[in-house]
Amino acid sequence: MIQVRKMKHTFLISCLTVLLFSSCGNDEKAFEERKKLESADALVAADTGATEFKKTDKADDKEGFTGIYDVPEMLALCVKDSAPEKDLALKYAQAFTRLENELNALGIKSSGAPGSIAYNNDPNNFVFECVYPIEKIPAKQPKDCQVVVLEASNMLIYNYYGEYAMLYKAYEKIREQMKKSKLEQVGPMREFYVTDPTREKDSTKWMTRIMVPVNKKNPNLK
Repeated sequence: MIQVRKMKHTFLISCLTVLLFSSCGNDEKAFEERKKLESADALVAADTGATEFKKTDKADDKEGFTGIYDVPEMLALCVKDSAPEKDLALKYAQAFTRLENELNALGIKSSGAPGSIAYNNDPNNFVFECVYPIEKIPAKQPKDCQVVVLEASNMLIYNYYGEYAMLYKAYEKIREQMKKSKLEQVGPMREFYVTDPTREKDSTKWMTRIMVPVNKKNPNLK
């Protein structure tokens, strides 16, 4: 059975790449930025003169904000798991290994970059999902993964280039821009790791695409 991953009414942001690849000091900064983004207070628009983003229909690879996009449903192969913070890097790596093995077993290829979604911020038990986009439902039933449909949404997209350890700086900019543009987050952020660091050794060329489901903020919301 194919599941539909509903995103509404869940205020979360994925920062698992930082936990996997960065130092402890930067982990803490990224974790704090994640908590700020999840805070309702952090989404209150202080700049009444801010303009909203122009909606576009095709994302590009330029650095920084590229616009707000109508992102359609996404068919994906996924592994959902959980782990305490100290074990998260290992569990995260294991999830992607399971996905890669399943793709090989099914005889299919991913249609896009691998990604992740986080469903809570409990350091004692992170709940996360690693995903690989696929073009169609596999002919065979996956044995070690699930086929899911990620919900369509209006997504603010930010392209970050650089080391994963500094990814928290992108979250700071996203938080600031959402306040200025009176946008509220309406679901968990998705991260897609467009550049494979095992093939591209220059970390300045590593691109992480951050996708934030957003709506214009209700002016009556306090």
